[in-house]
Amino acid sequence: MKRFFLFTVFCLGMAVAGVAQEAVDALQLKNDGNNALRDKNYKNALELFEKSLANWGEEEQDNAMIYNAGYCAYKVKSYEKAVNYFGQSINNNYKVSTAYLYKANAQRKNGDDQGFVETLEAGIAANANDSKMKSMLSTYYLKEGNAYYKKGASILKEAAADVAAGKFKTTDDQYKQATSEAKTEFKKALPFFDKALKLTPNNDTAKQLKAAASQAING
Repeated sequence: MKRFFLFTVFCLGMAVAGVAQEAVDALQLKNDGNNALRDKNYKNALELFEKSLANWGEEEQDNAMIYNAGYCAYKVKSYEKAVNYFGQSINNNYKVSTAYLYKANAQRKNGDDQGFVETLEAGIAANANDSKMKSMLSTYYLKEGNAYYKKGASILKEAAADVAAGKFKTTDDQYKQATSEAKTEFKKALPFFDKALKLTPNNDTAKQLKAAASQAING
């Protein structure tokens, strides 16, 4: 019985020692990752941070390391990982504004425009005074609206060239059809310009494009 008790104590001691060693290893991996990050060796830093996180155990999360892992993932273009780590940073309330920005950018670079918009909308809802997030989302809306505007302008330009070449007159159905198609594109552009102006009311480019689109629709 005594031998069994001693064996049990020995096993428990080994288990505790193992956990303690894992904690030491995780801390060393984090420190090594920080060194790699300072050297701008983002790939190595990410690998070290991820190994550290995998061995972190039940200790309180290291929010700085999670954020840094996201940053490294972003720098090496591992965008899905970046989205994950910056999402954790947002949930941990750590460097929230920049985490929203990086997460949104990572989503867009990964082809997830809907996620990009939703992340920035959530970030602005959480901090209505964040000018960087407003500017980024406004720029996106302006670009989307401008794509429709340019398509409408291109249709009108082509129609005008056809009239100049004598292919048809402005009173003909071909021209009327072209102007109708152009107006459809201008109408698609307007909501995006409105969204951009709601976020950045002093955006002169958005104002000018909205005015031009409105004039083309009503002209």
